[in-house]
Parts: sequence; C-alpha cells; structure tokens
Amino acid sequence: MATFAAVAALLGVASAGPVLAPVNDIVFPATAHSSNPLIYSGGNTPYYTGPNVNGISNEVPSQCTVQQAAYVVRHGSRFPDSGSYGSWVALEEKIQAAVNGKGFKARDELSFIADWKTVLTNTTLQMSQESMTGRKEAVDLGYTLRARYPDFYEDGHPFYVWANQYANPISTSRVVQTAQAFLQGYMYEFADTYGKVVSVNSTGSVNAIGNSLGPSDACPLYVNNAYNNVTNWDATWMPAAIKRINALVSGNLTFTETDLTFFPYLCAYESQITGRLSDWCNVFTQDELTKYAYSQDLSYWYGVGPGSSDPTKLLFLPFLESFLDLLAQGPGQNGTDVDGSPFTVPKLIMAFLNDNQIAELTAGMDLFQEQTPLPDDRIPSNHLYNVAHFITMRGTVGFEVLNCETTTKKKTTEDTYLRILLNDAVYPLPMCKSGPGSSCLLSDYVTYIKKKNAEAGNFIDYCNVTQAGHPETVAGASFFTDLTQDFLTLVSP
Repeated sequence: MATFAAVAALLGVASAGPVLAPVNDIVFPATAHSSNPLIYSGGNTPYYTGPNVNGISNEVPSQCTVQQAAYVVRHGSRFPDSGSYGSWVALEEKIQAAVNGKGFKARDELSFIADWKTVLTNTTLQMSQESMTGRKEAVDLGYTLRARYPDFYEDGHPFYVWANQYANPISTSRVVQTAQAFLQGYMYEFADTYGKVVSVNSTGSVNAIGNSLGPSDACPLYVNNAYNNVTNWDATWMPAAIKRINALVSGNLTFTETDLTFFPYLCAYESQITGRLSDWCNVFTQDELTKYAYSQDLSYWYGVGPGSSDPTKLLFLPFLESFLDLLAQGPGQNGTDVDGSPFTVPKLIMAFLNDNQIAELTAGMDLFQEQTPLPDDRIPSNHLYNVAHFITMRGTVGFEVLNCETTTKKKTTEDTYLRILLNDAVYPLPMCKSGPGSSCLLSDYVTYIKKKNAEAGNFIDYCNVTQAGHPETVAGASFFTDLTQDFLTLVSP
C-alpha cells in the first residue's frame, strides 16, 4: 500500500488542494427558540470551529509555510461524572414524583418531561468515559491534521502524542482515550503498530511537580473560586426564567435555580451522548441561553482564567517557557526514548488535557490581555473571552510555527513566526501581532514568556510545595523530550 506522503508526492498538488475534512464534526440543529442551542452550553458544548471574531483568515499567509505545529487539546465529549449524574437522577425522580401525583400537567416546551429518563444505560461502564461523539471528535481531529499538514508525518515511523493521565487506572482516563482515538484518525490502520500515547501522571513523582500537563495537581495553593461572580450574575436573570418555566407546569412540581442550571447542561450532554438533539435544547429561550453561556464565561474567567487569583494563572508559565524553547529550536529535535535510545520529536506535537488546563494555559499566555475584567451585572458587547469558542469539548489551542519571507526595498529575509488558533480561529497575541497574518516573531514571544515566568517567581515558592524531594526549580515540559522519566507511561492506541 502506498503511504500518504507517497500519494501526496504523486499527486503533486495534494498539499495545496482543498482539504476534504469537514469544518465541524457534527451538525448543530435549530429549535423553535434558537438557531443553534448547542453552542450556548459553554464548556459542555460539543466541538465546533470557532467564529472568526478577530476578522483574520486562518489560511496560511501567502508568504509563509508551516514548518511545525503543536496542538493542546481538551478531551472529547464524554459521559457525566458521578456527581453531575447524581443531579440528573435527582431531577428525574423529582419530575416522576410530580407525574405520579395529583394535577400534573406539562405544556409546550416541557411537554416531554413526563416520559423523560436519563440517557445513561450502563453507568458502571459509561461514567466519566468518552462518548461516541467524543471519539468521533478525536478521530476527526486526527484526520483533519493529517490532511492539513501532509508533510509532517510519513507512514511507518513511530509517532508519539502526550496526554494528562487524569485517572487511575489509565484505561479509564477520558483524556488518554481521546489521545488514542486521535491516533486512530491520524494513522488509521497503522496506529496500533507505530502510534503511542505518552501518559503524563501529574502526581506520579516529585519529578512531575511543575512538569506535567496538570500542574495544578501539584500546587497546594491552587484555588478555583468564581462562585460570587456567577451567583451575582445569575441573580439578574434566573428569577424571570424560573417564573416563566414554572408557568409551563402544574401539580406538585416547582423547578429551582439549581434545576434550571442543568437544562442547558442536559441539552449538550444528552445530544452528544445519543447523537440526537435533546428535548432539553428547546426549553430555554435564546435570551436565556445567551445569559447561561455568560455564566460559563464568568466561571472560567474568575475561576481558572485571566481573572483568577494567583497562583492559578501562573501555573502554566514553566510549561510555556520550556515548550516555546522547544519550538524555537525548530523541527527535528532529538529526544530520549523510553529505552534510552534517541527519537525525533514530531513536527506535529499533540498534548491532551482537561478544560481547566486550557483556561490556565491561555491565561498564562496573556492571550486575552486586552479583555477588560468581565462584569457580573451585564454582558459586555463583543466580549472576546467566550469559553464556547475554545474550551468546548475537544477544544484546541493551536501553535503554528511559520517560516515567512519578508521583502523590503533593500533585501528579502526569512523569519520564524508564531500564530495561535483557538478552535481553528486566529487569535493574535495582543503584545505581539505585527507579523504576517497578525502573527508574532517567535523569538519575541519566547523572550516575553521568559520574562513573565521570571517575574512570577519559582513554582515551588508560589505554590508552597513542601513535598519531600521536590525539585528546586521545575522543568516545565521536559516530558516532550525525555521519555525515561518515572511519571510517564506508554499506552497503545
């Protein structure tokens, strides 16, 4: 069988021709209330390509080529965790108690609830795991990136991706499951032979402190607290929504604010679990969906994003410095394999993790530096920090390293630039965007992050790490180049 690269070479135009991958992995149906209710579920939203909010084409600038890329990716769509599922069951039991009581009636958007049951069929097997939509999202990402960067990999060579272990045993980690599915899409029938997931256990060793894909796990002073901001905002709109929705039912059933917060949640989860749009997606009006989505923005902004307290928004700085240093060295760098032999770091570096880590990473990057703090009494017009644009299920932070030719009257030069894509939409770095396509000179951003990391201080100090044997200085992201470390495990697709 001819390899992908060989076919591309024979066709000649494969690299330049239109990519066959669809823009989105699934369709996003409308309801009577909303043209697209699924995109208002914040971090629970299934993956979709982000809108071009900055007005910058995501096509590679004409004078540039992509010489290397890295994608930091949230796990794909999934089944709920046990805590959330318990709330689903409680809601079902509450509704059924009313259905079996006197005078129950549900009208209009809620007419379905008399027969509603939670959609999980085998909780022992399904709980917290990647769903069928999540698997499709990951496989499709593999297909998309293989087609997008056809020269980055050739069949028959080893290929590593990295994943935050997150759960024990490793086989139950939805993050690792997403990485495995990505390999199936990227390498198809050759994945089992040549593909490997490097599972990074953030608490597996003192060597993983400040040197993992989940640095908060080793930071005793880490906090996530956005409750006041979310509570303040919900107080401005929830009472009216509760009144409207309770008017649709009679009998011994009164929905509370807690109940209502699960309606858009159920919309997203039931839809991606079953592959069919949930009836819950038609309960909230468009105005209510918009306000619920802003609650999600506030939760991430103040909990784990740019508005969070220290040290939360500092946690990924060691990672960023180490990772950007690796990109600055250029493609083809050598690393140390598990057995001590050399391996070549892929031209496409893939790292899979969780939603909070995406928020912490982008906060450390200063990507939303120009966003004023989000108010909790109104929705600001055109606010850039919209979590449904980048912290969706299988949300992506893409780093494209561009080799660009620039010409002046005196000379033509080639320089290396970096551009950032969130769910495939270009987001310029506010402090550095004068390059082609609003990119940043890579060396300038490396310098910026080094300075920011130095000013933040030592991870060990600002996290108050006291664990015996901890390193004096954390390594950040050494796991990309040294697979011999004791907190890493290789997993087959």
